[in-house]
Amino acid sequence: MRSPRAWSYVTFLASTVVLGACPSTPSATTDTDTDVGPTTGGQTQTMGSTGEECPIGDLGCACTQGGACNDDLSCSPEQKCVPGETTTTSESGPDETTESTTAEPVTTDSDASTTGPVTPCNPADGQPNVECMDIDAQQPFCSDAGVCGGCTVLPPDGCALVDPDKPICNPDDGQCVACTSDDQSLCTGATPACNPANNTCEGCFEHSHCPDTACDILKRECFPTDKVLYIRHGLEIDKKCTNKVGQGGYEEAPYCNANLAIDHAQSEGPTSGWTFKFLETDAATFHGDIHIPSVDVPEPISYAFVHVGSFPQQELGQKQHTRLESNGPVITVGANVVAYINNFSIYSISNQDDNAVGVGCLQNSSVFLDASYIRDTRGSGIRSIGCDVYLRRSSVYNSRTEGVELNCAEQHCELHMINSYISDNQHVQSDGGGGIFAENATLDIVFSGILGNNAEIDPNDMFARGDSIHCVGDTVDGQIRNSAIGRKPMGNAMSIKCAGGDLTIEHTLLDSDDFKTGNNKKAGEDVLGYFLTNQLSGARPINPEPPDGLPKDLEFAVWEKGDPQVDYDGQARKAKDKQIDFVGADVMGQ
Repeated sequence: MRSPRAWSYVTFLASTVVLGACPSTPSATTDTDTDVGPTTGGQTQTMGSTGEECPIGDLGCACTQGGACNDDLSCSPEQKCVPGETTTTSESGPDETTESTTAEPVTTDSDASTTGPVTPCNPADGQPNVECMDIDAQQPFCSDAGVCGGCTVLPPDGCALVDPDKPICNPDDGQCVACTSDDQSLCTGATPACNPANNTCEGCFEHSHCPDTACDILKRECFPTDKVLYIRHGLEIDKKCTNKVGQGGYEEAPYCNANLAIDHAQSEGPTSGWTFKFLETDAATFHGDIHIPSVDVPEPISYAFVHVGSFPQQELGQKQHTRLESNGPVITVGANVVAYINNFSIYSISNQDDNAVGVGCLQNSSVFLDASYIRDTRGSGIRSIGCDVYLRRSSVYNSRTEGVELNCAEQHCELHMINSYISDNQHVQSDGGGGIFAENATLDIVFSGILGNNAEIDPNDMFARGDSIHCVGDTVDGQIRNSAIGRKPMGNAMSIKCAGGDLTIEHTLLDSDDFKTGNNKKAGEDVLGYFLTNQLSGARPINPEPPDGLPKDLEFAVWEKGDPQVDYDGQARKAKDKQIDFVGADVMGQ
């Protein structure tokens, strides 16, 4: 059943008119563990003691990439082929254990044995080589020395000769691919992005892939360039903007506020694909609210809100054309709308109204916040009534009630968090509060922080509510990985209250007895001690000198293919499959 607060919010939005029918992310360069030549991308021939070329796999020469040598030889710890007395060697991986007594050790690729069977082949038989593929399909190529291996045994242009559509050798897995994070030269047109999970050129998934407009992430395509409307906050009397719908929206004649531009976009009925660009202004005040009406359409329409110019996130609160401010709901997203909000600060200045949320959205809608933050709201930072929420390098900070409220009893919803924070959200008694409130929802949270939050207190039942995450009954499922969860102890006995559902948590620093298995459990105040607080955005970077412990205590996350290549600030992660990384949204010392 929908809560009274949710009914109040829906009633508040009842007057909504129903109409009928990218900051640039720094490039994610990744380090590799293999010895890679600057031009070949793989293992090179070495020189013997006489100065002559030393073929790979021969006595006294380098082992193959897979750690093999020719007959009667084996690979030494120094990666040289020696007589066969030594049969196996092993490389030690990074220290994968944490101080937790409950977290299971993680095996990385570097723990595997470096010896392997000798796999002779004839390079004249072509590439990929049938003999090699019969032995190991993952090492299908034959080197000039007659040893099977991945693409690193090929000459510099080997992959291009094998398959012009996959001309790049990926040293991480030895496969010829279309692109890597370091080389996306083939990714153009409708496929401008390299998917690091499969090294193929695909549709966009970051706004930076579409510099002229924005990325429709759910559709994986750029917004069209013929549906762009400009906004410059100000007064029409100053002759730098216009209030006349239908006569503005051009860069030379922008609208004075976003709602006029939305009226323009919907003047002939709701259509999808509009990009709203916010120009710099010399006005002394900030933008007001943005209201997107509900629409009656068979498929949700998509809008993107971006700004012209680029500057660090810590300056968002001082830039008039990126700061939104209202004493009511700041951004309202009606039903059947997908809203992309890129690089905005969202402030509520109401002290009384529980409907004064940062972002409120209704059923069958989706909201994406990229490189943005919400703060100081009297109501929830984000209130979902059956809509899906995506936080990407964003934060929800210092709300008087919940950080994110998923009030989805009547329509299931989802919360996706990547490199994001929900921090220091408090409570007004009888109005809930805390980090996340979820009903009939799925949580998908990776490399994020839910820190310093407090829910309302029931003096008769200290177990009534979870400060960090509160689930209604057994209606919440999903997964949390590689994150940090710690409440600010104020009276409740639980940080995470999600018993009976199908929510799993792994490789996470947390303060919950119910979820300590497979994680690192510490007291809430100890969890918070590992992080600092950005007083503007609520981000929680790693504390280089935590009061109890060391930053390296946080290195037990396990990066998987598909995980983010960068952290909250855009700093590169190690980004190798099964590699150990820092929990939370920040990378230390990168």
